[in-house]
Amino acid sequence: MHLNLMTNRNGLVLSLACLSMLLGVGVCQADSITYNVDQVIGSGSVVGTITTDGTIGILGAGDITGWNLELNGLGASTNLTNSNSGVVDTGADVTATSTNLFFNFSGGDTSILAFVVTRGAGTVYYCDATSSGECLQGASVSPISFSDPSFQNEAESGNQIIGSTPLPSTWLMLLSGFVGLGFFAFRGTTKNFAAVAAA
Repeated sequence: MHLNLMTNRNGLVLSLACLSMLLGVGVCQADSITYNVDQVIGSGSVVGTITTDGTIGILGAGDITGWNLELNGLGASTNLTNSNSGVVDTGADVTATSTNLFFNFSGGDTSILAFVVTRGAGTVYYCDATSSGECLQGASVSPISFSDPSFQNEAESGNQIIGSTPLPSTWLMLLSGFVGLGFFAFRGTTKNFAAVAAA
């Protein structure tokens, strides 16, 4: 009986140690956050990822460290990455939480968030803007150029999610799995105590 009790206790300790290790890895890797982007813009879309340095709150261009965005318009598509394009962030309307990336299309300033091949050229870009200026108000996708039929724009208002990360649900599933392992290890220990008491 004593050996069985120790085995169950060791199983519980092992489960808790694994959980602690996984949670520790999550904390260490929280420096950067990658948000999944899947926006429909008119008859086009922007799909891919935007990575930040992990800043929570208002973001500037320097807080966005990487991106891989597929721009789709009518009959055309192209890919923007941090190796072939740049990011422009003016104003205070791009904000982040640990789970979502937001753009406030109703912001009071003339703010934009744009991923562009050449700024001001009107060619390949994806842009969110509070008002018309460098980009049209709302969300715009331009896989070839502003004057090409593939260009799409959709008026937007309010603080909208433009990217999100699936990590919280993954951690929740891992945590519930380890809680289940701990419960069954504890349950087995309780049964052994009852057997010892009855003997």
